[in-house]
Amino acid sequence: MHRTGAIQWNDPQRARRYSRVAAYAQSQLALTVFAADPRVTAVSVHPGVCDTAMLPLYAHEGCAPAEGAAHLVRLCDPATEIVNGAYYDRDQRVEPAPRATDERTVKRLNKLADAAVGVGG
Repeated sequence: MHRTGAIQWNDPQRARRYSRVAAYAQSQLALTVFAADPRVTAVSVHPGVCDTAMLPLYAHEGCAPAEGAAHLVRLCDPATEIVNGAYYDRDQRVEPAPRATDERTVKRLNKLADAAVGVGG
C-alpha cells in the first residue's frame, strides 16, 4: 500500500478529509521511509495479501495469516541475511516506491515526526 500513499503535509492526521484506505496507505509510506533511516536498524516488509480484516483494502482473497507471518519469521531468522533499511515484499528484497526514497519527502517527514514528538526546534 505504500506505493499508493501520499502524505498530506497540511493535514497529516487527515482530520479534514479522512479515508481509511488513504490513511492506511499514508501510514505505510511513512513506515517505509522511516525504515530506511540509517540511524536505526529496521526493514519494511509487505507480508503479502493475507486474509485478515485488512483484506478488503487489497483484494477479495488472500493467503492464510500464518503464511504471511512465515515471511516475517524467515526475515527475523539470524541465518537470513537482510539489508538494513531495505523494503521486502514477502521475503524478497525489492525497490520501494520512488516516493519512499525521495529526499524532500524524507526530510519533510522527519521534520513532521520531530515536531509531533517535541524534538528539535
